[in-house]
Amino acid sequence: MLTDVAGRVLELAKKHGASSADAVVSRGTEFEVKVADGAIVTLTQAVSKGMGLRVFVDGRLGFCTTSDFADASLAYAVERAVQLAREAAPDPHNGLVELKPGLEVAGDELELYDPAVAAIPTEEKIRWAHTLEEAARAADPRVRKFRDSGVSNGESHTVLATSAGAIRAVRSTGIALWCNPIAEADGQLQTEVWYDSRTHVGDLEAPEKVGRIAAERAARMLGAKPVKTQRAHLILEPAMAAGFMGSMLAAIDGDSVYKKASFLADKLGKQIGNKALTLVDDPHIKRGNASSPFDGEGLPTYKKKLVDAGILTTFLYDGYTARKAGVKPTASAKRGYSSPPHAGVFNFIVQPGAVSPASIWKDVDCALVLTRGLGRGLNSVSGEYSRGANGLWIERGEVVHPVQEVTIAGDYLAMLQNIDAVGDDLQMRGSSGAPTMRIADVTISGTR
Repeated sequence: MLTDVAGRVLELAKKHGASSADAVVSRGTEFEVKVADGAIVTLTQAVSKGMGLRVFVDGRLGFCTTSDFADASLAYAVERAVQLAREAAPDPHNGLVELKPGLEVAGDELELYDPAVAAIPTEEKIRWAHTLEEAARAADPRVRKFRDSGVSNGESHTVLATSAGAIRAVRSTGIALWCNPIAEADGQLQTEVWYDSRTHVGDLEAPEKVGRIAAERAARMLGAKPVKTQRAHLILEPAMAAGFMGSMLAAIDGDSVYKKASFLADKLGKQIGNKALTLVDDPHIKRGNASSPFDGEGLPTYKKKLVDAGILTTFLYDGYTARKAGVKPTASAKRGYSSPPHAGVFNFIVQPGAVSPASIWKDVDCALVLTRGLGRGLNSVSGEYSRGANGLWIERGEVVHPVQEVTIAGDYLAMLQNIDAVGDDLQMRGSSGAPTMRIADVTISGTR
């Protein structure tokens, strides 16, 4: 059905004068249950579908979407897309990437689809949601209420088709659990969240574990207070390390680089970080949340090192930005039916080192262990980093007290150079993963 829809709109686009076009057609199911304090807050189950059409007319681009697959609605979307193209400014860089014609279907080698996800009864998912809260309450008596906890799952089938005869199809599933408890003591409230997200239900952390970890993380922050303004080591928990390193992705977007709107624009091939730092985009991880054999324009994906032993090795390009920059696309296009392609990553990983997290903690006199970041963080144009922080103050590997109301700040490149330890404890959470990391000489702004 999806291939038929794509074929119909592409044929109509040609009849209306498009020189070339491509269409993304998607259909999926969505389920979510949220509970709070023992009661169901929301319970939703839906079937979603949509078509996004990109047309080119004399170097001009038009784009239109619809969620109605009736002939009249599809015809209107095509007419509108072509009309928008005729009204747009011409751009010599517009166009499709070159693809091998024919049908290619994402096979079983990546294991992206799990029929067991769709087979979980609604009653069971509701039970899991309540179990998250029950496990959190049992883990610590100071956890008395919740923002929310829940379960979501779904499956999707997506087809990309081009007017040149290329068709790419992928089917995938996903399931996630999360728990967001509130711990309370001595008039202070602290909240935290823990979650897990997988393509296969058999790989998912148990609700009891997710709830327990969420409660422990909230409760350990009770009594938090700022520290004095100082320069000290910063230790990033795996999830925080993934977020900290992932913040640089906007700066290696080929479009930002081309526009000179990136602090890394002149750093290709240069040492930007410690030699212990290697960043990878791997679209071919089995059961990876963002794995795919082809990108949003249909190009075959491949594993690439973004930073190799501290050296910036590539920028990320979709077809359009690659033509502007005069380079080859990096098979990095990300795309749904609701938007044109843009450069991005699939599974983003900070490669692990050989140091244990315990050693990372103990090998310094004092440090702030970052457990939660607040605010924007990196300015991808200037390279300045500033973010509110919650965490744990440690001395010689022992927790002294939890910390809040402080800011970590500095020059991002200097922080990358000052990475002095990379752990061996790689943790994947969703489509990103990292180990524990330590950065020396970071400015921590708190009290005077």
